[in-house]
Amino acid sequence: MFLVMDIWNETIIPRLQHVTALEYFTFAVNALVFLFSKTIASHYGEIKDEVKMRTRLRILHGFNFTVFITFMVSLIIKDDRFPADQISQTSLTLLLTYLLIHLAEVLLLSRYGKAVTVMGFTRKVETSTSRTLELVACGVILISMLIVLINIWGLTSSLQTTGVIGFLALLIFTTKDYWLRDFLSGILLISGERLQRGDVVSIPSENVLGIILEIRGLQTSIRDLVRSHDIEIPNSSLLKNRVDLYKENPGGPFRDYVDFKIGYGTDSEKIRKFLQKVFDKALKSGAGLDQDTQPSIALKENEDHAARWRISYALKNPQKLLAARDAINLAAYELQSEAGLSVSTPLTLIMEKN
Repeated sequence: MFLVMDIWNETIIPRLQHVTALEYFTFAVNALVFLFSKTIASHYGEIKDEVKMRTRLRILHGFNFTVFITFMVSLIIKDDRFPADQISQTSLTLLLTYLLIHLAEVLLLSRYGKAVTVMGFTRKVETSTSRTLELVACGVILISMLIVLINIWGLTSSLQTTGVIGFLALLIFTTKDYWLRDFLSGILLISGERLQRGDVVSIPSENVLGIILEIRGLQTSIRDLVRSHDIEIPNSSLLKNRVDLYKENPGGPFRDYVDFKIGYGTDSEKIRKFLQKVFDKALKSGAGLDQDTQPSIALKENEDHAARWRISYALKNPQKLLAARDAINLAAYELQSEAGLSVSTPLTLIMEKN
């Protein structure tokens, strides 16, 4: 008890009498963030996301605690061998950077976002303009934070040869292979407006078929339709690889198809009637097939072992793509005996005479 009182009387009180303007500013920012942390965490769009709000609140409280602890350490410890002031100022800089990024997101979404009403609720959603400006704003804020940290830790003297700008250019050049390509790809994807949230896409080279959830600065989040989990794809992969967009376009409704290999010798009209029955049966399963559009049935290729027939159909919703394919395949399997044919690929055997 006496030791604590001695530290308070001999160390803390004298330091409080000589608090600098920067230390007052640090304390004021920390107090304001603590008082309004819940408001800051929940202020994103007009519909509150509880999970996102709690995550932001935990981050803010973590920053609050760190800034407060480092601030108290800087008051107690005054030793040239321990950079207490630099640590405190670094914590404050990181907190302000996080707040500025959050503020930029809110302001840009409010100014350039698009109001969408779903089931009676209206909220602002991101547009290509707001998302692109968010990426640019975050880049500027992070570079500014780096410059401030360089000055806090007194590294400018060691950078007199090239200057801070030269150091940043060197830093960007040495790390560009890890982030620059994906960052620029993200800007191109967002500004191009071809890929948007909710679109169903297929990336054959990555073996991905899913729904786009969000295009972020470096990666795109996709909900895999096959495995029903979220995956992260580098933005550059969406530019350099083939991407199939399953979405409606001015050319008409979205269409998909399933191929069947049927052995030679089967009457073509019999196959047409069989595939029509397959479509009618799959239609009743509620797999998202468009009942107003009749299927297209065609012989696509005469292969070595069988003829490849294709049934092409329209979908009401591209997100039902896998369900529709499964319904068509199941209907064909169940009706093949009734139709007197087989959907299994036959083998061709050639007997050689001696």
